[in-house]
Amino acid sequence: MDQEIETGERILIEAEQLFFRYGVKSITMDEIANHLGISKKTIYQFYKDKKELVYKVVETKIQKQQAEMEEITETAIDPVHEVILTSDLLKKVFQNMNPFLLMEVQKYYPRAFGVFQSHRDKCIFSSIYNNIKKGIEMGLYRAGIDVDTIARLRMVCIDAAFNPENFPLAKKNLNELQLQLIEHFLYGICTLKGHKLINKYKQIKEEE
Repeated sequence: MDQEIETGERILIEAEQLFFRYGVKSITMDEIANHLGISKKTIYQFYKDKKELVYKVVETKIQKQQAEMEEITETAIDPVHEVILTSDLLKKVFQNMNPFLLMEVQKYYPRAFGVFQSHRDKCIFSSIYNNIKKGIEMGLYRAGIDVDTIARLRMVCIDAAFNPENFPLAKKNLNELQLQLIEHFLYGICTLKGHKLINKYKQIKEEE
């Protein structure tokens, strides 16, 4: 049983790496099997088809990210620090991610995309909303902000970065784009007190 679990996990890990690098459309089950040095038949013992494998990869990735986001919320010193830590997390997620991955999942694997959509609508939105609310209460974000509106605006920016029609992907990769959008958003909602914290945390990162 342990050997079966190990093989199943190895398949997920390899599939995730290949999907993130090349996208889900171009990677075949044969290629995944070749990279693992196993037969395609072995993969089908754990996942009945590519749709199920893509679904499981997305589900596992989302679960891991939700746990990491919860840990950030618990350990962050303040809301500004939470955004800085979140940007570090996203940097790890996006640095090796094919910019067309999410669009391909949405087009070809709607069940798997539904997992991401649920994560987006519940976990991500809730995290942004609560961060803004807490930041206003602590005097780090501007008091006149409509929390719901600005949280939804942030979600629009996240979604827009995945659309190649909005940004020329050949000139700017997804990782750099998302990090710039986060920084722009944070500077836009912060008070002077919040700005000082941004500079403080950025300086700490540069000195590490």
